[in-house]
Amino acid sequence: MRAFPSFFLPIMTLILLASPAPLSAADAAPDPNAACRIPFETLKDSKTGEPFLLSAARNENAKLPENARQRYIVADLNSTDEDGNCRGVAEYFSRVDDLSEFPRLRAIATARNTDIAALAKQDAKSLAPELTGEDAVALALELEDLRNYLEQVDRFKTEPVSKPGVFNGYCVGQTLNFCELVDGQPKLVYRFVTSSSRAPPPLYRYYAPINVINTRNWSGDRVYGAADARRDARMGGGDARIIPFHNGGNPIAMPNFMHFLPAPGYTGETGNGIHEIAGGLDSGGTFGAPVSLGCIRLNKFQAKLARWWIPRQAKFFVYFEPNRYRHFGDAATGKAKDSYTPTTSTSVSAADWVRPAEELDGRRPERSAFPDLPFFPWLALTR
Repeated sequence: MRAFPSFFLPIMTLILLASPAPLSAADAAPDPNAACRIPFETLKDSKTGEPFLLSAARNENAKLPENARQRYIVADLNSTDEDGNCRGVAEYFSRVDDLSEFPRLRAIATARNTDIAALAKQDAKSLAPELTGEDAVALALELEDLRNYLEQVDRFKTEPVSKPGVFNGYCVGQTLNFCELVDGQPKLVYRFVTSSSRAPPPLYRYYAPINVINTRNWSGDRVYGAADARRDARMGGGDARIIPFHNGGNPIAMPNFMHFLPAPGYTGETGNGIHEIAGGLDSGGTFGAPVSLGCIRLNKFQAKLARWWIPRQAKFFVYFEPNRYRHFGDAATGKAKDSYTPTTSTSVSAADWVRPAEELDGRRPERSAFPDLPFFPWLALTR
């Protein structure tokens, strides 16, 4: 990629000197990037018994934009701290102005003393008439991605979730962290409340310690358009189809379903995904505690952001300690109670209800097994 034109240099200097405004309750945390370092400091590689190397987080698809290759996910599924206190959750949302998608637009917005969203209705030529060639094309792509984000993701945005350690009797603390390597250092971009398997999963066997995002699917409350297809092509692939949960013969959509597989050479369930909870609501206030059938679930905006921001083949690390994977808590003390004990030793997974998705070798995905479930004509962009 060509270097920025010379007029960007003083503007970029101003950006580096500027101090971003606080974004959420998570800013008060001693180290907001700590969750993004879990794979390299705490999580054990089941092959070596040691933490993963930093290089393990890098996306192996060399055709992706360089910033997208640095993105990875960390699920911290511990609902308690080391002392058995339910941790609670404070979500963290980066501002759109701070996303690595928009370096040129950020420079222009800073020079104009405005925010990036205010530039969305202008064209590249009016924003930077002096740009030509590859730089002009790159700015036009940033504008398209900005408009796509505002239309398909940002309009669903809500306030970040903040929950105490014990909420409605549940021990809350599970998070899904979206991370990016910046100058070789882990950086938190988003932290979302999540819920994982209600049956305590066997360590390193049900959820592999390292996984790979295999497919990226759509939701029924948005139209999948040409800009979405182009974005998917740049993000390594995506589909307009909707993935259903069988639900005993009464299918329910799992919007924004991103199927993940254990990384090659690792053991783990192959039928789960990251997806929006049916209906997009935290029914009963259970989010943050392990209550799902096996998938990693998110609220509505959070799931749409995940589908938009995470590229295909991104690495997905899963961390928990069995004694900290707790379901219920005592509101008076903030301590976890004895966890639910399943009748079987293995967790349920979406594999029992979801048609197999496309494999990592790029084979064409099958259409939904439930044609009565509404879905858009699907488009595979895996090459």
